[in-house]
Amino acid sequence: MKSGIVKFVLALVIAVSTMMGCGSSSSSSPSTPAPKLAQTHYEALVDPAWVNTLITGGNPGTAGTPSTYPGNGYVVVYTSWYPRYATNEISATGAGLPFATAGHIPGAIFLDTYSIETGPTSEYGDGYASPSNSYVKELSALQAFFASMGITKDKTVIVYADDDISTMTAGRIAWALLYAGVNDVRILNGGYKAWVAAGNTVETGTTAWSPVASFGVSAGHPEYIATTKDVQDVIGRTNTGSIIVDDREWNEFTGATNSYYWWFDEKGRIPTAKWIGDWVDISSADAQSFIPFQEAAYKWTQSGFTPGKKMYFYCGGGARSAMYTFYAYMMGWPAANYEGGWYLWSTNHANARETGIPQ
Repeated sequence: MKSGIVKFVLALVIAVSTMMGCGSSSSSSPSTPAPKLAQTHYEALVDPAWVNTLITGGNPGTAGTPSTYPGNGYVVVYTSWYPRYATNEISATGAGLPFATAGHIPGAIFLDTYSIETGPTSEYGDGYASPSNSYVKELSALQAFFASMGITKDKTVIVYADDDISTMTAGRIAWALLYAGVNDVRILNGGYKAWVAAGNTVETGTTAWSPVASFGVSAGHPEYIATTKDVQDVIGRTNTGSIIVDDREWNEFTGATNSYYWWFDEKGRIPTAKWIGDWVDISSADAQSFIPFQEAAYKWTQSGFTPGKKMYFYCGGGARSAMYTFYAYMMGWPAANYEGGWYLWSTNHANARETGIPQ
């Protein structure tokens, strides 16, 4: 155990030294320098006490109460994929759903998880008609959509969920907010179950969005999304400062299965991709909380990953990889979500693939 910890510390020292310019210059090509040491964002993962202090302080409240709150106003977002998935219901009020009947954090608004996507199809029924339907909205459209919810680039946005994949559900939306350009995105660790367990106030009934005229002038954060060209550059080694990271199930990675996707049937992985584990590997057993950052850093480093290379995460479509990207952002590891993932890559049969266990 001690030798493992020593290896972990040495690996981090080497990685940081490389990023600070102390390592060998041959580790990346001149056109693709290794990512700079990123800032950690541990504050993006908050507990019920933090949220309770925020909402009892009013809106916008006071900067620094709770700690790290900028004081620019806030929006609490409860997100769920289930109504759209089960009955194709797109709700903005939560009417007739557990959000309204069982309760929610006071003042929270409801968001259908699929609404951040281009659409019009979703996982309902026959599933997506094409990869473009599952892709996140174009940046300006995404910003306008968030403005219709009352979200601006300067407001603090707290996201939470209450389902059997809450970390993934909340992670998908948190990543989209980050990509859009929201400066302060938080996830309630433990989700709604943690809120209730802490004995906090619960509100029932519907809520309504309070649109704002503008999201605010922002170029967004395109560094948190990876394109097919980005992925191809890694495969072709014109970008040696990044790595393709597969966060699907092991059997998806090896090509033994296509998991639960019924709208396309393609097996395998993107060439050169390294497997980091499925979404459950950074979630608690009940999928409501994330594992400690130090635990993930240790596991990733032991598996050969390093913050010295930007991680292009991909999954089947973009939900698991969005979650991983936001988690890496909190850890300070450079990362981007290959939105569209295996669905986008594999349905273009001109793209190469690999199968089996890597040698």
